[in-house]
Amino acid sequence: MKILSTLIALTVPVSAFAHLTWIEAGQANLSLSTGHNFPAKEIVVKGQYVESVRCVAADGEAFELKFDKKSTRYPYPDNTQNCVARLKTSLIELSTAQGVAHLEENKVDTLLVDKARRSKTFQEEYFKLSQIKPIEIGSPLYNSELAQFVHKPGDTDNIFLYRNGAPLAGVSVGLEYPETPITLWSNTDTDGKVKLLLQPKSKALLRTLISEESGNGFKSQFLSVTLNPR
Repeated sequence: MKILSTLIALTVPVSAFAHLTWIEAGQANLSLSTGHNFPAKEIVVKGQYVESVRCVAADGEAFELKFDKKSTRYPYPDNTQNCVARLKTSLIELSTAQGVAHLEENKVDTLLVDKARRSKTFQEEYFKLSQIKPIEIGSPLYNSELAQFVHKPGDTDNIFLYRNGAPLAGVSVGLEYPETPITLWSNTDTDGKVKLLLQPKSKALLRTLISEESGNGFKSQFLSVTLNPR
């Protein structure tokens, strides 16, 4: 298995890119963690692998966070409301069997899995995006070009999956709940609405992989958001 970054020379273990990734938000700082079983982190993602961390304060103003090399965290003001972290894009090269397994594990469309199965090798342009909370459409952290878990204005009870300013329908979304040993999968409806198979009673992780064909390979975005019990 080989990983070549389009932006940096990576020294992170190859297995880290198959892990879930999420933001661990503390009172005064955040870190980016990866692990196979949320919330058990195995690796803390360091600043050189991060494209950006954007946050919004209580007054609605957006700002960039800077990485603290000494603490391997991102300090932020105590009035921070939400943050979005984007990891740098990488070109992942796998064997056909590894690529098929990667797509199947993330429940992507079967047509894409079949294309990967017919390929001699597997290439994927890949990046990760993590959110502390769902983002309100039209707010400073909303980026219509990226896949994001969002709230509609005036509706904080429901979570939707949007990209390019429109809902993503029929996409597999997984819920990682510490009290449940398996991923709970569901599909977004025609409005992009996420159906939660259970309401978490402790912190959980909602995640998905948005994949599409790109030349002889694939382009993908991993997306996650932390859910807190209500």
